[in-house]
Amino acid sequence: MTPAERLSRVAETDSSFRRVGPNWVGKCLICNGPLAFDIRTAEGATLEHIRARSRGGSDDPNNLGIVHGRCNWEKGVRWDPRKRRSDEEYEAFIARLIDRRQNRWRQVPPDLAAVHRLQTDRG
Repeated sequence: MTPAERLSRVAETDSSFRRVGPNWVGKCLICNGPLAFDIRTAEGATLEHIRARSRGGSDDPNNLGIVHGRCNWEKGVRWDPRKRRSDEEYEAFIARLIDRRQNRWRQVPPDLAAVHRLQTDRG
């Protein structure tokens, strides 16, 4: 699966995102600022593991969010285990992101998801 396909699948389940021409437009999971990415190239956004894989996170859609590249980078630097931040601080931050992701959750009917993927393939 390409990065664009992965981002599109996450966008389908995030109620802040909608299709606008060749783009998905919504909000960054971390800063809540406006965000748009090209449906074919994924340019404009990155996929974020809310709980880092190195800390037990998975590729489950509930653990994935769409974020600005800069926000993703800053999260990685800020919460790097070598920075000696407490586990309690990390868990509180992760809980806020998981709560935001759950509040935005949109169940996508399988037929609609298939239509979005077909539109992605055709451009």
